[in-house]
Amino acid sequence: MIELQKACDLVFENTPVLGTQGRLIEESVGYVLAEDVISSINVAPFRNSAMDGFAVRSEWLAGCSDSNPCILPIGQTIFAGDAGQESVSGGRAVKVMTGAPVPDEFDAVVPFEHTEYNQTEVRFFGSIASGANVRPPGEDIAAGQKLYEKGTTLGRLDTGILATIGLRSVTTFRRPSLLVLGTGDEIISPGERLAVGKIYDANTFTLQALLTPLSASLHRVPAVQDRREELEKTLRSPHDVVVTSGGVSAGERDLVVKMAESAGWKTVFHKARIKPGKPIYFATKGKQLLFGLPGNPLSTAVTCSVFVIPALKKMTGRTDYHLQPQPAVLAPGGVRKSGRTLIWPGFIREEDGRTVVEFSPKKSSAAMTAVLNSDGLIVQSPTDGGAGDVTVQAIRWRDILDA
Repeated sequence: MIELQKACDLVFENTPVLGTQGRLIEESVGYVLAEDVISSINVAPFRNSAMDGFAVRSEWLAGCSDSNPCILPIGQTIFAGDAGQESVSGGRAVKVMTGAPVPDEFDAVVPFEHTEYNQTEVRFFGSIASGANVRPPGEDIAAGQKLYEKGTTLGRLDTGILATIGLRSVTTFRRPSLLVLGTGDEIISPGERLAVGKIYDANTFTLQALLTPLSASLHRVPAVQDRREELEKTLRSPHDVVVTSGGVSAGERDLVVKMAESAGWKTVFHKARIKPGKPIYFATKGKQLLFGLPGNPLSTAVTCSVFVIPALKKMTGRTDYHLQPQPAVLAPGGVRKSGRTLIWPGFIREEDGRTVVEFSPKKSSAAMTAVLNSDGLIVQSPTDGGAGDVTVQAIRWRDILDA
């Protein structure tokens, strides 16, 4: 058995970053950029009006007031989308709509509501500063400006920015294809009649929900019977990552490790000094990864959160794939004795300037309801205990699951 940190290190050492691909911007949300994004254009690309109003030269309105209004004839009207405007004769105000090009002859725009006008002339009642209500080229984004660095995970609001600079696609790191596999003769699918000796498959649904946001595709096989030939055939999967549930302990029909090795997988480690999840298995085949997770539902959820999710984040090009536990203090009476590192769901709160945590009251690795209403995972090493405050580590679900 190896310690938690050693197991994490071995997973990361053997996890490759996948190749790159071009993706349409509307399909790139959640993907990691494989190159910097630099704007090739100015945004706005031309001088344009920030208001519906009259384009003027500010010097024409010097000295204008309510008692001494300035009156100018009205020239042409320019709408958004118009281009190639002819030179405007001096002394004429020009109607411009929001977003319309402002001819170079003019340096300000007076909003309609600050004027009085008819079809032929407009009356102004005050002066205006040069540049008022005129957006210069590059006001928002300058040509040559770096907007995103390689390694950035694109969010939903980034799509509009990419479109603004005219990009139709971006280069991102690829996401892995996944096979999620349940094992065990006792497993049946939800919705089927629950016969004696059978249990419903919770694990592959849990894994699918946890891992889909990090995958390009995910194929779920609810249950493969504990038979050598069937299991070995399934483990010859071409998927980038195979995640199994069950079959890695010491029972007569716990065949995942043996059949994985028969199918060409190279064992990296089997068993870690953690609770729950002690039987966890990790293997590689070329650039493929195999995670054999224990079959108890809580063990499956915890080991997926601690090992599989961070590995998938690394595969997709993220650099923030390591879990980042924060120091916390156990609530009084909260210490649980174990000869292994305890990784258990619990409740996390801020109290008097420090983080205070409590374990879920459920104590069985078969109790999936230990995650119910929990805030994250609490990590307690075998040496955490004794008198006084007990310092442990806390990781919130939102930080684990931020796919």
